[in-house]
Amino acid sequence: MKYLVMILNKTAKQLVYLERLLIESSKFAIMIKRCSIVGPFLKSLIVVYIMQTFIGCANIVPPSGGPRDSIPPYLVAAKPKDSAVNIQPKEIWLGFNEYINATSLQENVIVSPTLKNNPLFDAKLNTIRIRISDTLAPNTTYNIQFGQSIRDVNEGNIANKFSYTFSTGPTIDTGGLRGTVRLAETGRVDSTLIVVLHPTGKDSAVNKDKPMYYSRVDGKGRFEFRFLPYKSFQIFALPNDYTKRYDDSTKLIAYLDSTITVGTTKDSIRLFAFEAAKKVEKKKTIQAIANKNLKRNTASIRYGKNLDGSEQDLLKPLHLIFETPIHLNDSFPILLCDTNNKPIEGFTVKLDTGTHQHIIIDYPWRELTKLHLIVPKNALNDSLNNTLVKADTIKFVTKSTAAYGAAMIRIAGYQQYTNPILLLTKDEAILYQYPITKNLLNIAMLPPGEYVLKILEDKNGNGKWDTGKYGKQKLQPEIIQVLKSSLNIKADWDNELNLIINK
Repeated sequence: MKYLVMILNKTAKQLVYLERLLIESSKFAIMIKRCSIVGPFLKSLIVVYIMQTFIGCANIVPPSGGPRDSIPPYLVAAKPKDSAVNIQPKEIWLGFNEYINATSLQENVIVSPTLKNNPLFDAKLNTIRIRISDTLAPNTTYNIQFGQSIRDVNEGNIANKFSYTFSTGPTIDTGGLRGTVRLAETGRVDSTLIVVLHPTGKDSAVNKDKPMYYSRVDGKGRFEFRFLPYKSFQIFALPNDYTKRYDDSTKLIAYLDSTITVGTTKDSIRLFAFEAAKKVEKKKTIQAIANKNLKRNTASIRYGKNLDGSEQDLLKPLHLIFETPIHLNDSFPILLCDTNNKPIEGFTVKLDTGTHQHIIIDYPWRELTKLHLIVPKNALNDSLNNTLVKADTIKFVTKSTAAYGAAMIRIAGYQQYTNPILLLTKDEAILYQYPITKNLLNIAMLPPGEYVLKILEDKNGNGKWDTGKYGKQKLQPEIIQVLKSSLNIKADWDNELNLIINK
């Protein structure tokens, strides 16, 4: 009896709520009747709205144990209708089967071909209103892509890849292009990039003009164009910034050497993005360095070391790493010594040519050798002529060969590359590299761990990756490809790997 009373009370509350919804529906119908939109679309909107109020009534007090709504919103009415031809709409209305949450439409929607003035978007309840101020081109198919900007209110299900299409001419264009974009220097994907299309015959269009068409790159590096005319285009990849132009050589860019023709170009376009010039960070001014030293209340120079505790890697130089750029003083040299502080022969000391913040001590290290590095107080100074507080003696020992593993890599497919180099990387940093000249590569020592393997096609044979150019002089970058296999090295172990590489 108790449960029966609870059910009756709940039903009574729902009936009261339903009555209010019917009243609101009547008000909505009267409001719509007064506006300029009439005909089948008005009826569809009213039907959709009333359906939503009943569905909304059920959603306010959902029954327990029911399945989760996993169906995204879908279009039930459009004015003009989707895929309409011979129209020049100034206003478009889209009606969905349920209430929607459409955020940042102005920023996320792509209109192809692009318009001089972006359309205005207004989303309310289960409708989207689009207002177009531009004069549309004749005999042109327009496609409005909403990406992932539309989702339902209750569960957030995304209407993925929803788009609306119409034509100002008698037919809808059906051409398409697909492909991938990768970063040439790392082989990785940058999903912030876009791919743009420009008319042929004007190389400077990407520098000066707004693109005719553009498409976003997804998380797997893929892009797609739909509803294209069967024409030829120039294709580029660029950052999705305000200009969508290549107006700075430090921006990423990718391009093909030849034009593409919709309908004859295969869906295998591969673009490799590069920075023609690296961004130059502003060096700290002398005043900024002085202020920093004042805040620390000291004028001394501090540094760190790349030692593993007190052990030196047999495969790498010893680095002294400073907070600010420094200069070496040849009158007070840094010395590598034995445990009696007697200088040994065969080592080199140099300052890095980039930041001037690394002193590099290189030596053919032998295992389990105790050494001292003596750094005189006046061995170095910074731009304010600060020196070390006192002379320093760094005591360390080289690692044992047992701390490393060997690798034997059998390689198939390398012949299709020009001057291939195998790169062993971690966190996108290249740690070791080995030219591939035969199908068996033996590496005597490697620190333990897992390495991501990449192939550099070193076309000019200089042993390093080279970037490209786009301007009066055009040059494609060298390509680095991430391989599917990784190399897992165990210490004091002969590690083997069969590696098959394909372009």
